[in-house]
Order: sequence, then structure tokens, then C-alpha cells
Amino acid sequence: MNDCNFPIILYKPGNNFKNNGVAHGEEFREQIKELFQIRKNLLLEKNPSIKNNIQSLALQQLEETRTFSPDITDEMEGISQGSLLKIEDIVLLNNYTDFRDILLPDEGCSTIQSINSLDSLSGQTWDMHNSAKKFVSIIKQDKQENMPAQIIFSLVGCVGMMGFNSNGLMIGVNNLNTKNARASIVWPSLVRKVLQSRSYDEMESIIKNAPVTSGHNYLISDETQGSHWEVTPVVREKVSSLTKEKGFIFHTNHCIGEKTTIEEDKISSNSTTNERYQILNSLNTDNLDFSSALRVLTGHEGYPKSICSHFESNTQDPSSTCGGALGSFKQNIFRFWRGCPEHDKNFIAYNFKLSEDRRSFLQV
Repeated sequence: MNDCNFPIILYKPGNNFKNNGVAHGEEFREQIKELFQIRKNLLLEKNPSIKNNIQSLALQQLEETRTFSPDITDEMEGISQGSLLKIEDIVLLNNYTDFRDILLPDEGCSTIQSINSLDSLSGQTWDMHNSAKKFVSIIKQDKQENMPAQIIFSLVGCVGMMGFNSNGLMIGVNNLNTKNARASIVWPSLVRKVLQSRSYDEMESIIKNAPVTSGHNYLISDETQGSHWEVTPVVREKVSSLTKEKGFIFHTNHCIGEKTTIEEDKISSNSTTNERYQILNSLNTDNLDFSSALRVLTGHEGYPKSICSHFESNTQDPSSTCGGALGSFKQNIFRFWRGCPEHDKNFIAYNFKLSEDRRSFLQV
């Protein structure tokens, strides 16, 4: 299949969630079908015992998601209609990592936030099975009557994995391998619901109360504050926060909270998380600006177990950095990229800025 070439999927303000989903599914029908089959094959390779339960688990997650966020559920059903895939297939595509935890992934990410006199920055890498790289996309949603503009890092067929909104808010995500997984909401719906928020406090409330399927760390931030929340089906723990004028917080893919560490499935621990954590911990971040933060997220110190990761383990799922994003509401610049600027010939990056009327993220 041809590379998707990091498309920007435009969600029209006049459309409802269902219609935007249908258009998304129709435009990328063949790519969505291919990505679903890749993810299903990986799931069954890792957990063949789940084969006969995929449909029932997916439909249970769908109904939990419908209760949590009816509009995002409408969007997933639209993607299903447009792509000509069953809705349970779209649920699996969106909730792939949590699906595996129900019955495990080496998908990683590194999230950072920095506040100092130069800038206020939030961003992350996105590490996935390398087969996902050609499906990476951006969803761009302009402001609607009761919803802020959003710019979202995603995969075709997925409703979103991290992003920024025009109310000056950001959410990033790290996968955690935890015990006690149970069929509940599709985690990208949590990302999208958070991106509808009007304030940092509203984001935090959603994170603290969402009925999750499995473990993730969520970075939520605005220009003046931020925090990392390790969230599992049974524990919610704030493990770091930034509420002062100067500071730096970060997270990779292992639990650091006292309560969540007990919930961690260490057998399935990400194979690069400790190395990436130590790299971030060793940084001099006193004067981090946009350019230097971007160098951190695309850096190769400790290669191949670097922040921009190229480590493919033979004992766990191979993963590499498929892209990332970095944003500054202070400087009004938001950069999204696909691949690695140093090692990928087909590296693609876009810069956006928030319009003066705060109704749209404009490509620059």
C-alpha cells in the first residue's frame, strides 16, 4: 500500500461528529482496512486466546464509550460506515494497546513539559510498531459553537492520540503496562473529550473520573501549569506537577507512583523506558526554548534506546518513534512530525499557529 504521507484530515465545522467520521472513513478507506488488519494480526500473534472474544469485548468497550462520550462514539461509527469496516474493527484499531492488556505492548512515548522565562512548552514523541508509521495523520478541527479548535496527532481510522486546543490546553499520553485491565472506554475517546475542555481543572476532572480499560500516563497542561497522571482501572495518581514559574516534568513508559507501581505488569515492561527516563532526567532544562525542546524530542543520545527511539527488540514488539508534536501557546507555534528527521528519507513535518480569533490552527 502507498504511504499516506502524513495527511491533515480536516473536520468541517458545519458537520456533526458522525458526518466528519464518515468523510474520514471514506477518504482513507483502504488505508484504514490495512491498518486494522495489521493491528488485528499483531494482537492475535501476542494473545491468540483472545480470538473468539474480540467482537464481544469490542462491543462492550463501544457501549462504555457511548456512555462516556456519545459524540466521539458517533464519530467512530461514522468512520466504520465510511471505511466499510465493522464498528468492532474500528474499536480494535483505536484501542489496540488496551485490548492486548485485557488478557501486552512495547509501544512507548516520552512526554515533557517545561516552563521558564523563555517559554512554556508541552510535547511528546509517539513510539509505535514501525508498521504504523505510514498511517500517521493529523486531525484539524476548527472552533464550533460549544467546542474549541483542536489540532490532533492521530492515525487514519483513529479519533486521536494527543493534541492541543484553542483554549490553551494540551494532553499527551504514555502507554503503561498494568494489571487488572477490563473492557471499558476506548482511550482515544478520553483524549478527544479532554480536548473539548475549557480549563485545566476541567481536564483534570475528566482524567480523574474516566472509566479506563487499561493503564496510561496522561500529561495535561496549559501555559502556567501541568501534571502527569498515572491512570489504571483501579488507581489514579498524580505523579508530578508543575505549578511554579520555572520547572521541567517528564514521563516515559513505566510507573513511578507509589500506588500505580503496585499495579504495573513488569514482565511486559517497555524495553527502552528506563533509558529514555534517565536521558530526560539528566538534561539541563533551565533555559529550554522551542528549538532546544525540539532537539530533545528528536535526539539520539543513547541510540538506539534514545528519545527518538530506533530499538527493535526480538523479545517484545518492535517499536520506533513514528512521530511527535511540540507546542507553545506562549510563542504560538505547534509542530507535528512523522518519522525521524535524521534517519527517515520520508520525514514530514508541519508547523501551525493559532489564529488571532482563536477559531483555527493555521498551517504556516
